[in-house]
Amino acid sequence: MKKRILIVNQAQFGYHIDYVQYSRYLKDDFDVTYLCWDYGWDKIEEPGISIQYINRDGNVLKRNIHFIRAIAKVLKQSHYDFILIHYFRGCAVVPVLFNRKQLISLDIRTGNDSDKFTARVFNNALLYFESLFFKRISIVSESLRKYLKISKTAYILPLGANIMCYKKNIRNRISLIYVGTLTNRRIEDTIIGFEMFLKKNPDADISYTIIGNGWKNELELINKIVEKLNLKNHIFIKGYIPHKDLINYYAQANVGVSWVPVTNYYNYQPATKTFEYLMAGMPVIATSTYENKRIINEQNGFNIDDTPEDFANCISNLQHCISKYDEESIRSTVSEYKWEDIVLRMKNEFINK
Repeated sequence: MKKRILIVNQAQFGYHIDYVQYSRYLKDDFDVTYLCWDYGWDKIEEPGISIQYINRDGNVLKRNIHFIRAIAKVLKQSHYDFILIHYFRGCAVVPVLFNRKQLISLDIRTGNDSDKFTARVFNNALLYFESLFFKRISIVSESLRKYLKISKTAYILPLGANIMCYKKNIRNRISLIYVGTLTNRRIEDTIIGFEMFLKKNPDADISYTIIGNGWKNELELINKIVEKLNLKNHIFIKGYIPHKDLINYYAQANVGVSWVPVTNYYNYQPATKTFEYLMAGMPVIATSTYENKRIINEQNGFNIDDTPEDFANCISNLQHCISKYDEESIRSTVSEYKWEDIVLRMKNEFINK
C-alpha cells in the first residue's frame, strides 16, 4: 500500500507551479491529497491527485479560521505519513493542535515582498516565529534561509523547470518574452528601455511579449505606456495565460526577461522564470540579484542593473551575438534543476528521511 501525503497550500491547485510539480512527481509513489482555497478560477485537474477545495466566503479572519478547521477535519478523518504545509499566516496552529510534529513539514517559497518596510519586517518576523513550531522545514534557497534566519537544518528545496524542446525558427531577430507577476516588478522600466533601444535602432527586427497580471492596476498601466510610446507594433501585452499554454509563446521567443528589482527583499528570492527560460534554451536578460547571478553567466545570458538604460544597452549587445547561443548548451547550465530530479531528491532526502 502506498504511503499517504497531504499537501496544504492556500493557492488553488494549478496556479502555483512548484506544487503542481511536487504533486505530479510524487503521485506514482504516494497517494497525494491537495487541500487548497477555491478562488473560483478554472479548475485544473491532475489525474491521480485528490484535490479538496475550501470555500473562501467571509472576511480574512473568518476565511483563515475556516481554512485551519478544514485542515483539522482532514487530519482527524485520515492518517497521513507526511504533511507538507506551504507557509500561510497562522499555520503554526497545525503542529500545535496535532501531536505528530515529526510528520508535519513547513515549506517556505518566499519572504514578504511588500514595498512597505514595516509590513515586510512584521510579516518576516511572524514567518520566523511560526517556523519555530515545526521540526521539519524546507526552503527555496540557502540565501533566503539566512536572510529570514530560518533554522540551519532546513532542507533546501530549489525552484526548477521542465525541459522544453522544440525547433525554433527564430535566428537573427530578437523576440523578447517576460512571464510572471506584474506586481512590484517595475516592468514599465523594461518598456522604457525597449523604447530607448528602438529610438537608436528604428529598423531593428524586434518584438517583446509580456505575459502576466498583477494585484493592482499594473496591466492597465503598462498598456497605457505602450500606447503612449507608440510601441503597439512591437510590444504585445497578453495578460495572464495558464502555465500549460505557455509553450507556444516560448517557442516563438528567443530571449527571456527575468526582471526582478534589485532590492534586499528580492535579492535572495530565486525567480521561476529564469529557470524556465533557460530550460527553453534561450539566453536571459536578468537583473543582478544575488540568486540570478548564481545562475546567469556568459554562456546563458546577461546580468544587468535594474534600469531602463541597462536594458536598452543589453538589447543592443544581443543584436550582435544572438545567433551564437546554442539551445542545448544553455539547457545544460541548469540540468540539475529539472523538476523530476528535484522531486526525486526531495523524496529520498527529505520525505523518506
